[in-house]
Amino acid sequence: MSSPKYDVVLYGATGFTGSLTEQYLAEHPQQPRVAFAGRNRSKLEKVLQQLTNVSKERVQSIDLIEASASDKASLTRMAQSAKVVMNLVGPYSQLGGKDVARAAVEAGAGYVDLAGEARFYADLVQEFHGLAQKTKSILMPSAGFDSLPFDLGVYLAVQEVKKVAGPEAQVELALCGYDVKVTVSGGTIASIVAARILPGQLGYTRPYWFSPVQGVHEQTKAQARYLPQFNKWGSYSFFTRHNARVVNRSWGLLEESAGTRGYGHTFEYLEGLVMPSRLMAIIKTNMFLIIIWLVVHFEIMGNLMRKMVPQGTGGSMEEQLKGFGDIRTLATAKGTNAKGLSVIQVKGDPGYLKTASMISEAALSIALDYEKLSPLAKQGGVLTPATYGGDVLAERLVKYAGFSISGADVTQVKDLSKAVQPGKPIAQSS
Repeated sequence: MSSPKYDVVLYGATGFTGSLTEQYLAEHPQQPRVAFAGRNRSKLEKVLQQLTNVSKERVQSIDLIEASASDKASLTRMAQSAKVVMNLVGPYSQLGGKDVARAAVEAGAGYVDLAGEARFYADLVQEFHGLAQKTKSILMPSAGFDSLPFDLGVYLAVQEVKKVAGPEAQVELALCGYDVKVTVSGGTIASIVAARILPGQLGYTRPYWFSPVQGVHEQTKAQARYLPQFNKWGSYSFFTRHNARVVNRSWGLLEESAGTRGYGHTFEYLEGLVMPSRLMAIIKTNMFLIIIWLVVHFEIMGNLMRKMVPQGTGGSMEEQLKGFGDIRTLATAKGTNAKGLSVIQVKGDPGYLKTASMISEAALSIALDYEKLSPLAKQGGVLTPATYGGDVLAERLVKYAGFSISGADVTQVKDLSKAVQPGKPIAQSS
C-alpha cells in the first residue's frame, strides 16, 4: 500500500481559525506536505492568495481538495490522501464532525480537531475508539486551547513528582492555575450555543464522561479557589468543565494501561482562572455560571451572542498579538510531601493564534514523529495530548511554536509563585 500523499490535510481552511492554521502550516520550517480542503474551491484559492511570508514555490506545493460533509465519498478520498486530517469545521455536532472522523478512522489516518463540545467528544469515544484501535488510527479531539495545554500540563507535573517520589508514586491532586488574555471568535460562540441542546455539556457535572474508568470525585463548584503557584485566587471559567473531562480521560486511559506513567488511583483535577482578588474570583465564577444558565434556558441569549460575534469573525491580529497564556500546574503526591510544578507559557492569543500552532503540532507529531509516540498511541484509539505522546508534543511546541515549557521538583519551595521557571527545564524555547 502506498504512503498517503499528504502529511496533513486541513479541512476547514477558510474559517477564522482555519486561516491562522493554514498560515502556520505554510510557514512551518519542516515544510510538511499539506493540502487545504473545503467545499468551496474558489474560497480555497483565495486562502492561498492570502498567505504571507511564503515563497511562490511553497504556495504552489499546497494542493486544494474539494470535500464536504454532505458528500461522504469526498471525505473518504480526502482521508485516504492524508496521514492526518485536521478538522476545523465546527460546531462539530452540527456540521458533520463524526463523518469526518469516521472517514479518517476507516482510512487509518490520524484525526485532530478543536471540539469543546462534550456530546461530540463522548460520541467519538463511544463510536470510534474500538474501531480506531483496529485501524491504528489516532484520534485527538480538543487539540487547541481547550484542552491541550491543561492536559499536557498535568501530565508534565505528574512526571516531575515521579522523578522525586518514584515511578509508582500516587498523585492525589493536580491543581491548575492559568492567567490568560484571549479574544473570542464567532466559531467559539456558535459551539457554546450549539451545546445548549444538551444542558449537561455546559454544566459542571459528569467529570468522568470521557473516561473509560469511573473515578471517585464529584466535580465541585468552588466560588473561588486559592492557587499557590500564583499566590492568587482563581475562578471557574468556560473551559473548566471540558478541561476536567479531558484530563480525566487521560487519567482513565493510563489507569487501564497499568503503566508507570499513571497518575494515581484517587487522582483529582481542579483548576482556576487567575483573578486579582478572592472577591473578583467569586464575582467571575457567578458571572460565568449565569451566562451558561441563560444560554441553556433562553434561546434568545444564544442568538444575541451569535449576532454580536458572527461565525467566521474574531479578534484582529493586533489584538491576538497582545494575548498571552501562563498555565501552571501543581501536582501533589499522596502519602508524601512530594510536589511537582509544570509551567507552560506563550506570547500571543492562546485561544486562536496559538491554538493554530497547538493543533498543527499535534497533527505533525503524528505525521512526522510517529515512532517517538507512546505505546498507547501505537495501539490507536481516541487519545489525549497526555496519552499519545506528551513529551514529543512539548518538544515540538517549544522548538517550532514559541512556547516555553518547564518543570521541577518544588517540594521544598515555600513560595511557589516565584518558581515560574523552576529547576531543569523540560524544554527551552529557542
